[in-house]
Amino acid sequence: MVEKKDIEKLIIQNKKSTLKNHWNDAFFYNTTKYSGEIKQNELLLWRSSHFLRGAYPIFRLIFDQNGKLKGIKTEKNPYYKLQIKISIGFITVLSLMSIFMTEFKIAIIAIIGISVLVFFLYLFTFNVRKYETKVLTEELKDAIENIERENNPEPEKITKTELKKEKIKEWTFTKILTRLLLYPFCFFILWISIDGFLDEGMTLHRIIGIIITLTYIVVDILMVIGKNKKLQLTPYP
Repeated sequence: MVEKKDIEKLIIQNKKSTLKNHWNDAFFYNTTKYSGEIKQNELLLWRSSHFLRGAYPIFRLIFDQNGKLKGIKTEKNPYYKLQIKISIGFITVLSLMSIFMTEFKIAIIAIIGISVLVFFLYLFTFNVRKYETKVLTEELKDAIENIERENNPEPEKITKTELKKEKIKEWTFTKILTRLLLYPFCFFILWISIDGFLDEGMTLHRIIGIIITLTYIVVDILMVIGKNKKLQLTPYP
């Protein structure tokens, strides 16, 4: 089993996990393997990557009282958390401006347009982040296994490790194709229902159309967001 003192050697830049440091690492594209913060029973490791930049994860390595590695989890860094809050605030302000500064019908159309744009932008960034997080995870896994091989040169004494991650199958080819077909159709039905409501009033079929399309879209988005990408390092003989 790899020990804390061994993994500490991976840290090239020893610094605290603060907003300022993560801002610098994101802005200047830091690929140092690794920047990190050393705590009593934990190590925080991170580095940015080409596409992720500020959206890179922090790997939180947890150790027992004897300094043995017992688990790894991923979490968002402070800069990325701030970036999310700013984005939400900007979208909210933009939506409110549309409501108070334009006609009601135009405001509804603008809000729907903004929602569609934000949604598909989220899907793109989600997949990029998922892919590059996987790459960074594999790099860390290889680094830890290399340390184990150095500490246990005899093959029969090597303790194998495995990074167990919940497999997220939300983006298979079939599901991507399904979403590409269903989302535009849902937005089209939603558009017709809302436009008809604004012009002629609400009717039963319009109510049903809005409820069904919104239910599908909201449930699907919540299901995707709810997939937590937590990692756990567990030994096996």
